[in-house]
Amino acid sequence: MSFNISDSIPVLPPSAAVYLLLVALPVLVISETTSSLAGHAVFKIVCSTAFASGPLLLKEWSPYDTLIIYGLVLSFIGDICLIPSGKEYYDFTSKSVEASKGTRKGNTSRDAPKEVEISTSFKLGILAFAGAHIAYILAFLRNTDEVSQSTLVITFVASMAAGKWLGAIYPGPTSTKSCNVLNLSIAGEMRPLVSVYATIISSMLAVAAATTAPASSNWPRQRLLGAIMFVLSDLFVAAGAFGDSGVARGIKKATIRRNSVIKIAVGWGLYFWAQMILAGTLYV
Repeated sequence: MSFNISDSIPVLPPSAAVYLLLVALPVLVISETTSSLAGHAVFKIVCSTAFASGPLLLKEWSPYDTLIIYGLVLSFIGDICLIPSGKEYYDFTSKSVEASKGTRKGNTSRDAPKEVEISTSFKLGILAFAGAHIAYILAFLRNTDEVSQSTLVITFVASMAAGKWLGAIYPGPTSTKSCNVLNLSIAGEMRPLVSVYATIISSMLAVAAATTAPASSNWPRQRLLGAIMFVLSDLFVAAGAFGDSGVARGIKKATIRRNSVIKIAVGWGLYFWAQMILAGTLYV
């Protein structure tokens, strides 16, 4: 029995895009851990170009291709929107406010981390990524042999329950073993937006799990792998944006990033390779 390695790995975009990401992603991680905003911005855009450029150059787009490309382009826009300003990147933070108007009796600052005002650009980035997930949902539904209703419901409910448990959906004031495990502190105006986003990405994951690519595909579950990696990468984004990183206690952001090289590498790696895997479904 012969073994073909190409059958054991997902299909990826053309090698030029893969090599570009292999080179740019480590440089992005280095830029982030050394607190180089210029490097962060430039190499984040380069990494995003890696997953978006190949599909855009396809000569013919099927309806599935078109929807996936919409998702990739919206993700590219979202990546740009999430590039922080110099003040956001280097200063302690933009204005931080207490988790409530008054101090909660019985709760310390460790229990209830300070909320951070989120920039308009970050909010636009969330909207762009929400649009990307909707495009992926429509693409998966358009290109499938069947939809498993039970898998759809179970995966969606489980994902939403996990989101609530981790703290992405209306987190409680303190972190416990049963609620807000990531100790997230989401400002009042951001709670509906983040909750809607969590609902959309949970739907994307559920649809990816409930659908399968046509039987001719070597990797009929490739879309599910990409979806899972995307969801996991968003946990790193949520922890970075809304978590108790130590900034509220006076720790400099440069110090936090320097001590978070593994977390940064895993978070970025999951995200960009998830996009590459989803882009690769156009070449199956």
